[in-house]
Parts: sequence; structure tokens; C-alpha cells
Amino acid sequence: MSQNPPETKLKRTPRLWVIFLSIFLVLLMGASAGAWWAWNTYQTMLSPVGGTDEEFLVTVPRGASSRQIGQILAEQGLVHDARVFRLYLRYFELDGKIQAGTYYLSPILSLAEIVDKLVAGQVYRETIRFTVPEGMFILGIADRLAQRGIVDKERFLELIQDREHWHDFWFIQEIPANAEWLLEGYLFPDTYEIAADAEDREERVIRVMLRRFEQLFTQEMRERAEELGFSVHEIVTLSSIVEKEAVVDKERPVIAGVFHNRLAQRMMLQSCATVNYILKDFSIRTLTTAQLNINNPYNTYRNTGLPPGPIAAPGIRSLMATLWPEETNYLFFVAKDDGSSQHYFARTYAEHRSNIAKAARNRRK
Repeated sequence: MSQNPPETKLKRTPRLWVIFLSIFLVLLMGASAGAWWAWNTYQTMLSPVGGTDEEFLVTVPRGASSRQIGQILAEQGLVHDARVFRLYLRYFELDGKIQAGTYYLSPILSLAEIVDKLVAGQVYRETIRFTVPEGMFILGIADRLAQRGIVDKERFLELIQDREHWHDFWFIQEIPANAEWLLEGYLFPDTYEIAADAEDREERVIRVMLRRFEQLFTQEMRERAEELGFSVHEIVTLSSIVEKEAVVDKERPVIAGVFHNRLAQRMMLQSCATVNYILKDFSIRTLTTAQLNINNPYNTYRNTGLPPGPIAAPGIRSLMATLWPEETNYLFFVAKDDGSSQHYFARTYAEHRSNIAKAARNRRK
């Protein structure tokens, strides 16, 4: 009996499986390619449009639908596709939650970042930007801001003296009652930005500057002041004198060290800047004998120790120099007057007189 038919059947069976397996693999590869394409398309649609990092204003009208908003964003080149924008909102259940208003948006923002801004209502508000340089005193700050129309000078100075208004700042309680201006030295010199339509703009300006001081005068600095045997107010006061005396940064710790040495020996600080403060004029370079003898608690030519309060707003470099002064034996310094803005330092009064003579020769050159 012939065995050929069974052998033929056995040989054909593996071939069918090969065909089925091949078809399956082709379909799997096609599905994978399709999924890969779909995923990449999805990622592209969610990614920033790019092309420029310039921000521009876009207005979302009140009552606009997600479809209308998507079209606005697509026309402005902020999203790849208005339909994807709508689907994104629906998927994350954000449809109807976008807030109307005018926004600053950029093509470098992803779809998610744009939606976050629109849902959070981070609308554009006109702002006022202003800078207070290091070393300015209260009256100078008031004049500067009033001239730009940022504050009303009278209201600004009224708030400066209102101790109860600022009681929530920890350093206020250290300021003595005989300080000429309550917040002198605490309006930290920096660049600020506030909303142009802010109510009581004077209060807003002062508060943002006090918060900056509070932020920068760290716990470590408070502990260092205590370690030196000073209150924070005394450190700010001494730092303000360093700020007005020093010009070159590398000299700040040296000048601070001179003042620390003089305080330790109960010598008068004899800082011309404190007399300038009394005169309300820091442009005077040569003070008369009569000016140096003005009877005023801020006059460090007549009184030992520190004045009742700061004479200007010290920057962070002067604060740090005062807290970590350079240890020297110097007790005197005088401006070189050679165009370098630096000083001669001396350990004795005889050396100091010699330095004064050198400075005079420099001026004659």
C-alpha cells in the first residue's frame, strides 16, 4: 500500500504556518509603524511651534468657544492644529475653563504650557519697572520715584514713618524711635516691577522693597550679627556708612574693618558721609569745620558709636562686608584722589597725616 499521500500532507502543513506567521508579522510591523507614526504626530502636535522666542499679545474674547480659541492660536502660529487644541481640552476636561483676557504668549511654549496659562488666567497686566541704586537715601528715593510718576512723594514719606503699618516685618521692632526715617536703609536697592493699576501704589512699592530686604538678610546673617555683638539694625546702619564711603568693591571689607576697629576702641567713626546725610547733600566733597561740628546725633565727628539709624540703602556687598570684615590693624583711611576711587589706609594718626599729604599731591598733579 502506497504511503505517498500522508508524506505530502506532512510537507504542506509547515508551509501554511510559515504563510500565516509571515502575514501576522507583516500586520504587526504595520501596526507598529502606524502606532509609531501616530505617537510622533501626537508629540509633534503638542510640541512648541517654534521659529521665534518673541512674545506677543493674544486676546481671548469673552464667551469664545474652544474651537474659536483654537483657531485664534493657530492663526497666530502658537499651536500646530486647532483641532488638536480642542481634543486636548476635551481629553483633560478643560473645555470651557479657559479665561478670557489678553495674554503674552510665545511660539516656544508647548501646547500644555499655553493651556496652563489660559486656564490659570495669567493675563497680561501693564507694569511699571523701576530701579533704586545702592546708596540712595529715603529722600532721594522719594524724589526719584515721584519724578517718574510712580508715587506721590507726600504719601510715600507718610507711609515710611508709619511703624504700625509695617509691624509684620521682623526687623521693624529693632529700629529705635529716634531714627530720622523709620525705613531708612531697609528699602533694598534693586530693580522692581509692579502692576501699573495697583491700588495704593506707594504701599505696594515700599512693601516689595522691604520683602526683598527680608529675603536677602538671611538667618545666617542674623546669627553672624549676633556673633559680632550687633543687632541687625546696627549692622544695617554700619553697612550704610560703608556703602557711602566705599567705591571699589575689594575695599568694602577693609573699610568695614576700619570702622569695626574704631568702634572696638570707642573712637568716633568720623565718617563725612554721616554729615552729608545731615545736610541732605552727598555731593559735597569738602566739609567745613562748622559742618563737621553740627550738633546732631547722626554726626559721627561729635558722637562716639553708631548714629541712630542708616544713612542710605546698603547693597548686599556692603552688608556682607560689614558682617565679614577684613581683619586689619587699620584705624584710618583717606581717598587717594588719583582717579582710582581707592583709599590709603593707616594704622596710626601719623601714617594717616602722611596719606593725607599724598592725596593732596595727587590732586595737584
